[in-house]
Amino acid sequence: MNENLLTIEDICRELGIGKSTAYKLLKEKKIKSCKIGSRLIVRKDALEDFIKKQTS
Repeated sequence: MNENLLTIEDICRELGIGKSTAYKLLKEKKIKSCKIGSRLIVRKDALEDFIKKQTS
């Protein structure tokens, strides 16, 4: 997969959270995502934006 695209598993690993928490953040649109087929994909910069908002 492209290094600029992240899966749910990647997000969980990066943030140290479980899948249910990751899905909740995506559902609440706190992290921007898109659906490709049956997979949710997050751009790396969208995750970085989320982290910046949480730490400022």
